Amino acid sequence: MPFKDIDIFLRAAAAILQGNDPYSIPNLEVFYPLPFYFLFIPLVSLPLPVVYALWSALSASVLIAILRQRVVWVALSMPVLLTFLFGQVDIVMMALYAALRSSVGAGIALAFLVLKPQLVLLLAPWMLWHWWRRERRQIVLFLVVLGALIALSFLVQPDWVARFFARSGERTRAAISSSVWGVLAFLPAPLWLPVTASVVAAIVIWAWRKDRFDVIATVGLFVSPYIFSYNLTPLLVLLRRKLIMFGLAVLSWFTFMIAAWQSNDRAAAFITLAILVVLLAERRCAEKRGSSGVQK
Repeated sequence: MPFKDIDIFLRAAAAILQGNDPYSIPNLEVFYPLPFYFLFIPLVSLPLPVVYALWSALSASVLIAILRQRVVWVALSMPVLLTFLFGQVDIVMMALYAALRSSVGAGIALAFLVLKPQLVLLLAPWMLWHWWRRERRQIVLFLVVLGALIALSFLVQPDWVARFFARSGERTRAAISSSVWGVLAFLPAPLWLPVTASVVAAIVIWAWRKDRFDVIATVGLFVSPYIFSYNLTPLLVLLRRKLIMFGLAVLSWFTFMIAAWQSNDRAAAFITLAILVVLLAERRCAEKRGSSGVQK
């Protein structure tokens, strides 16, 4: 169904405006923290076709502004197309991902990113640890913005945290997600949880020791149990080579065909894995060139 997700966001925002509990709306997949839906309140009064056009234009503008000429190579990739089709926020989140590397408003960017927590389950604690060592001003910005959003949420609906956790549990579909949880779902049920949890712990420790933004961001999406293929769109900010981006776009179509065949989104996890391999290979090549230059 086109624009399915933004319709949900708008209905939740409308319920908040009317003083109702958005988590109690029957058959509506309201799974994000309450302040996430505040972002859509300015759009509630607009006709749906206008909202769809504005949101699509905003997403396209962000995609082009960040990727520039590289956008041609990924415009038809499945994560990008699905984000447009559903009216999801992940392309807009690309701008926040890019802002995390800024020395100006990175803390503000992270405060808004955690409103979609599955995207930053690993990245958020790493960024805070990174800032604690080097730039504590960003932690202050993060806490001020996030604290204001949370305080406003409690004013609007004092019991929203309990309602959020009661509903968000319904979204736990780890066995079909585009992550290592989905990849290892072929294991027998008694083994799946402990084996996958052990693999996730090992990968997280390895990534943390690498202590690199690109590795943490990619691994974070690979180990999150709530990830689906369109959630991979923010990772495009990490890629630079056009041929690599085109290859990943082609891979995304193969994984989509597998997903359609199996009626789950597991195969898209291999896109994340491919991006991680590319990033590690590029870093190794750069290190070899640097080492060669020093020797000369």
